Amino acid sequence: MKKIFFLGALAFSVCNLSAQIESSSFTSTGHAGATSFATDYQAVGINPANLGWTMKFEDKKMALGLNEFTFSIHSQALEKQELRDEFNSIWRNKSADSLTRDEKIQYAKDFTDLGFAMNANFGSFGFALTTDKLGGIGFRINDHFSYYSKLGETASDLLFLGKTSSYFDSLTIVNYNGDTTQIANDPSAYDYDTLNILSGFTSAPDLISQITRGTDINSVWYREYNLSYGRKIVDVEDKFAIYAGAGVKYLQGMFLMNIVSDDDGFTAYSATTPFFDIDYGSAAMGNPSAMSTQSGSIPNAVGSGFGFDLGFNAVIGKKLKIATSIIDMGSMTWDGNVYTVKDTLLFDTESNGLESFNIAQSFSSWVGDDGIFSYQGEEKIEVKLPTKFRFGASLDLGEIAEIGFDYMQPLNDAPGNMEKPMFGLGGDVKPLPFLKISAGVLTGGNYDTQIPVGIGIFAPSGTYEFGIASRDAITFFAKNGPTLSLSMGFMRFRF
Repeated sequence: MKKIFFLGALAFSVCNLSAQIESSSFTSTGHAGATSFATDYQAVGINPANLGWTMKFEDKKMALGLNEFTFSIHSQALEKQELRDEFNSIWRNKSADSLTRDEKIQYAKDFTDLGFAMNANFGSFGFALTTDKLGGIGFRINDHFSYYSKLGETASDLLFLGKTSSYFDSLTIVNYNGDTTQIANDPSAYDYDTLNILSGFTSAPDLISQITRGTDINSVWYREYNLSYGRKIVDVEDKFAIYAGAGVKYLQGMFLMNIVSDDDGFTAYSATTPFFDIDYGSAAMGNPSAMSTQSGSIPNAVGSGFGFDLGFNAVIGKKLKIATSIIDMGSMTWDGNVYTVKDTLLFDTESNGLESFNIAQSFSSWVGDDGIFSYQGEEKIEVKLPTKFRFGASLDLGEIAEIGFDYMQPLNDAPGNMEKPMFGLGGDVKPLPFLKISAGVLTGGNYDTQIPVGIGIFAPSGTYEFGIASRDAITFFAKNGPTLSLSMGFMRFRF
């Protein structure tokens, strides 16, 4: 997860996964919808009312799932092979080739005003019990990581190029005899690869809020323990039924980042588990929430809170399902390693800018005493959860197929929420008693238009099921605007 976090934090390192429509339910990834599709424990965190449905395999009352995983990363700036190469180097914890100055200049332009998004969801445990009298009760443990960034022009240039950014009008260089000299920052007059550049500075400094204007970075990683319940509340002779459900979740926060600079103002704060071993320099000395020691191999939480889900659905003629829910209502209090960014004038920096996309090796240099931002410690900060409204409908065509659509609308701008609404259309086809093929189209959220696909294999009795899916088949053919995606689950049982 440490490697995943640093990859997801790409743009913040360039300057510094619950938004997905299907969460970590691998069975829903391929058909681009979940609100009226998800069943048993996979409905937890999506639509708790669905827990009241009788399981498709009527002789089964319980469902158990372990280690379900969904991951996707999308860049409007990088080409497909670039994204793959950088991801592979980080995952292997090896540095790719260092970026040349020409590459830094090009990436600074490419990343300006273009989005970079990542979502990762890991369902380590899920269980559901459904009976006619009780209804359905489900419990699930999920890790959610989401990241989105868009960089303004000055911020992108500054954070790729560091001390040689065009923001600085002068450079301090170290001569061969150890003395320092100040020269104009003029790439046309000097070969910067041959100079020993100590720092860049400007005689006309701007506030951080001005430098970052047009920048939007939000990210959150938390673990949720969600207990949900759903049951039938209206039944008209099996022709029409209404279900209702609710869920309560306890949350443990591992990472929080929010940097927004626009016409409405400037906001910047973070909270980071000591597992990442980030050096905040002198800012940590007076921070009342400082946590410098990591205990054990599991990341220490730096925040906690409670959330709530509420859902309803109607089933007409046992075929048509119409469902709606509001999820992630509530808030979290972050009280470990909490920092806010001071809106100060930026005079100089010694940062080299991004040397590679291996964030694990360069992240700390951005936030220490020599970094771009000036931090101050805080005792705690309260942040709302990324609340979302969901609506969907699906038509069950029996043993042949199920088709439907899904819509998700962000209800606030909390870290981890989507930038815009998301809409999906798709379904499942069952050509064989043990085989399910999924496909659809998905647009909105933090991604470009995608074509998700998936395949599932299950025992005819429903005892066992596994599958694999991708959020975007377009990536296999398109060169630009790639999405790397994988969703899988191999330990889903019913009994």
